[in-house]
This record gives sequence, C-alpha cells and structure tokens, in this order.
Amino acid sequence: MSTVFPLPRLVLGAGSLSKLKEELALLGAHRPFLLSDRGLERAGAVTKAMQVLPENTVQYLDVPENPTTAGADAALSAYRRGNCDGIVALGGGSVIDTGKFVAALAGSELKTSTELLGNPGLLGPRVTPLIAVPTTVGTGSESSPVSALHADAHSPAIGTRSPHLVPNTAICDPDLARTLPPKLIAATGIDAMAHCIEGYFAVPDNPIVNALALDGLARAFSNIVAATKPDGDEARCSMMEAAFAGGAAIHKGLGPAHAIAIVCGDQGLHHGVLIAAALPFTVELVVRRVPEKASRIASVLGLTDCSDLKQILQSLNKELGLPNTYREAGYTMTDLDELARNILKSHFNRTSPYLPTHGEYRAILQRLQD
Repeated sequence: MSTVFPLPRLVLGAGSLSKLKEELALLGAHRPFLLSDRGLERAGAVTKAMQVLPENTVQYLDVPENPTTAGADAALSAYRRGNCDGIVALGGGSVIDTGKFVAALAGSELKTSTELLGNPGLLGPRVTPLIAVPTTVGTGSESSPVSALHADAHSPAIGTRSPHLVPNTAICDPDLARTLPPKLIAATGIDAMAHCIEGYFAVPDNPIVNALALDGLARAFSNIVAATKPDGDEARCSMMEAAFAGGAAIHKGLGPAHAIAIVCGDQGLHHGVLIAAALPFTVELVVRRVPEKASRIASVLGLTDCSDLKQILQSLNKELGLPNTYREAGYTMTDLDELARNILKSHFNRTSPYLPTHGEYRAILQRLQD
C-alpha cells in the first residue's frame, strides 16, 4: 500500500501571479501575510506581489537563506502581531518551508518551531491557509508534504513530513524566475531532477506518482540548460512544471543523494549544489538494483541504457557550472566514518530501493572529497 497526500491547487503560467488576490479569496483569507526575503525585495518580486495583493497585507522579508527554527519563530511572531488570516510564501525552498511552519504553528497550540521540528504527529488539521509562490525552478516545496529547517545555522536540516504541511495553492509564474542568477536556476533545477529520479525509484510503488516523476524528469533534463538563458521563458515554465512534479514525487520518498546532501548541509552550501555532486554517484549504485525502472529512466532521457548515466549527469553539472565534488564546492570533510554513519541514519534511506552500506557511503564521500 502507498499513499499520496493531497496536492495543492495549481495555477501555472506566465502572469499567473495576477491571480493571487483571487486565490486568497477562495481560501477565505482577507488579511494576508506576505513572507519573503530581502533578495527578492531587491529583485522587485515583492513589489510585483504587493501590486496584486490587498492593501492591508502585512510583509515579513527577513527569512534567512538557509531556513532556521529561529527564523520561523520570528516570522510567526510577526504573523500573530499582524492579526493575519492567510499566508503567501513568495520565494524558494527556504521561504516556502518557513511558511509551512508558520501556517502549521499559527493554527496549533504549539509555541515554537523547535517543538514541531521532526515531530509531525503534533500537528492537527487546523492549519492557516497557505499559498506558495515559488521563485526558483526546483525545490518542489510548493507541492511536497515536507518542511526542512535547521535547528541553527551550523547544523543539518531536519525534515518534518505531514499532509498538513502541503500548501493549499501553488502559483507558479515563470516570470518571477527571470531575474534568478543562472547558477541558482541550475542548482534548483538539478534538485528537481533528483526529486523526480529518487521519487520514481522510491518504494512502495505508486503508478500515479511514477507518471508525474517521469514527466518531470523529461521536462527538467530537456529544459534545464535553456532555462539558464535570458530568453528561456518557455524553458523556465517547463522547469516549474518539473519542480511541481518533483514535489509530488517527494510524497513517495527520496533516496541516498538526499541522505548525503542533508547530512552535509551543515556548512551553509546550497542544497541543490550538494545534490548535484552526490546524485551521479548514488544513481550509479541504485540503477543496478532496479533494472526495469532504470530502463524507463533511460528511455525518458533518450538513452539505450543507464550505464552512462553517471557520466551524463556529471557532464550536465559541468555545462551548468556546478561542481562535481564537495571539495570543489568548498565543503570541508573531517571524519568520513562518522559522516557515513550519520548518512545511514537518514530517513531518506527508508524509501530507497537499495540501502547503500556504510562502506559504500564512505567510498562516495571519499570520491566527493577528491
């Protein structure tokens, strides 16, 4: 038996941000809380959102680059001071994941994000209406049931998974991604590919999610390079579709690349960069154990088989300007054995069709360090 949590209502396409006020009304929200960050304020995205939001909208723009429980608590306090009745999370995964916690806590008896972190059983159905408006092309947080926050800026993220964390609505407007730096498009786009690949491989099986994951993978692989170009509006729209599909794939689960990236997310590096370097090595391990699924992946990518998949993914990283090792990314490894032990403890291993051994994880870390 497998379960898919409810997916958000999806509003997709160029100019879809204009539907924001209408979508809030459908949720019964009349005094919204706009959650975003200073980078998006400088890029003009906050101004665009405010042009279509009610005049009484309360803004909070201090979400940190890597989301923390302290950041979520500060946002929650601002939400409560503003007497708001709905949330618009405008940003990438950090903003949307923070928005999920604010929405969940605002409708609960819990006082702080630390209480909820890793404890989804404490959540009930009274969650504040949440609209996710992604400005990147790959985190998938707008459609996933997971929020990943750091206990502090120097610790790995801890995921909290619940159907109550799925946003009510996702507004995916590729116009918002026009000002993204190409490397951020690349890093978030590779993360979307990883969601689709690992979500497709994840067990138990689910034909509906599998179909979404394969479609998302095809879109991401075909469009990610073009999406980094100034004239890549159509490609960025396809990448947003792939990101939504990847978020849906997370409903099944993920795998070893995410286990590695989460544990190594303690030095402030972008999650997508960590995924990009790890994915070729972990996929090489998994495809040998699931030949039928590997064959479908190969077909979607236009390959005869998956024997060259590692090299193809590494070549794609190079073309996108992403590192193929953690050393190149600036990550410093100390005790490989301890890192491998921590990676083995990750919940992402539970849904992988193959659980790498301690020795295999250590070998991957060694190659990532070389």
